[in-house]
Amino acid sequence: MMRRLSFALSLLALSACALPSPMRAEPPSAEPAPADGADAVRDALWQKEVAIYEGRSRGDLSYYVGNASPAFLAWTSGTKEPFRKDALEAGMATMKGRGQEAITTRFLDFSLSGDTAILYYRNHRTRLPDGTAVDQTYDNIHVWQWADGVWKVLASMSRHAEE
Repeated sequence: MMRRLSFALSLLALSACALPSPMRAEPPSAEPAPADGADAVRDALWQKEVAIYEGRSRGDLSYYVGNASPAFLAWTSGTKEPFRKDALEAGMATMKGRGQEAITTRFLDFSLSGDTAILYYRNHRTRLPDGTAVDQTYDNIHVWQWADGVWKVLASMSRHAEE
């Protein structure tokens, strides 16, 4: 179980990519509501995504966990089944001291409908959290939901990119 969880958490980086520290992003201080328009929501959510991923580069999942819905569900490439927020929370301890991951991300597309927003992006991982060099590319999706005045990640999925 622990090995599967460790593998899943390592792959979770693919749904939350890391940026080099000079590219740190500040999450929005006031989150735009769906009524503020798609552009405002897209920009704010992308800032939150970048902040999540920057945390991973330091081996820190706390911002990701803090922005995950209580109903969070993820299915990352290489895992046999989806996992919930409790596995993400357990990953916080597993990731401590493993802050060598290097992932670059590229925004692909965005959709907003009512209180649900979807971000599509591609990650290229060149280093695992333990420092091992790799060359892995993944397509990712985060589904965000507006609830109680904030955006929370409801779902995440990744797959090997077909380039």
